[in-house]
Amino acid sequence: MERMKTQKKIVVIVMLLFFFVPAYAQFDTETYDSTENLILYQRQRTFGVVLHNLGLGVQFRSGKRTSYFKTRMWEIEFVSMKSYKQVKVLNPYFTNSRRYVYGKLNEAFFLRGGMVWKKLLNRKPYWGGVELRWLYGGGVSVGFAKPYYLYVLYFYDTGNGFYSYDIKTERFDPSSQSWDDIYGRAPFTVGFSEMTFHPGIYLKTALNFEFGVRSTKIKALEVGATLDISPMGLSIMADNKNQIFFPTIFLNFSFGKRFNKY
Repeated sequence: MERMKTQKKIVVIVMLLFFFVPAYAQFDTETYDSTENLILYQRQRTFGVVLHNLGLGVQFRSGKRTSYFKTRMWEIEFVSMKSYKQVKVLNPYFTNSRRYVYGKLNEAFFLRGGMVWKKLLNRKPYWGGVELRWLYGGGVSVGFAKPYYLYVLYFYDTGNGFYSYDIKTERFDPSSQSWDDIYGRAPFTVGFSEMTFHPGIYLKTALNFEFGVRSTKIKALEVGATLDISPMGLSIMADNKNQIFFPTIFLNFSFGKRFNKY
């Protein structure tokens, strides 16, 4: 159910942005400068915000044009990563209990660094519009697994038929904990000293829609897919330990500039 809801959200966002981009390009208030379009800018630099079906992230790219149709860029990207299987629950027997993910072992993040190429497919008219490029590439990645801690309830008999309880901070243990034994999620800061690192690689492909009327300013939307591969395995959920492949579908809104070095 949670996976279906996530997929529906992605579809709605994609549809809205496909309508938004041409409309924005049409009503862009930037002033057209014909002189800029006579110059072939060799370098570019962009910053981006990444929204994918399993998390969020940020991105930086820097590179240069290798030919009229191709641009090579170095990129660095940091994203959070959830599991398709995780669902947040709440203990209904206690007031002020905190929402948590039952069966979760680790919070996961990926730091990616690599190279991508952008190939021009369709140039926009000189007065503005949408320019289409195909993007592909990949590189190395490092997965970060931070232990996911919970507040766990322990009941004991105080005598005369009365019971009390203690709350302890522990990781999920499928052999001894049921959902009603858990009070909620512990603070995010707990467990940083136990973080583990998982080197791997990633592959990426996307369609890049650039809009606007000025050649020196970049405003672009990317729609694509990324595959992170962690050969050592990275565990997010207890019932899917040492997961190797992490496929995601993403939207990336980026902005930046083109320039020449003289």
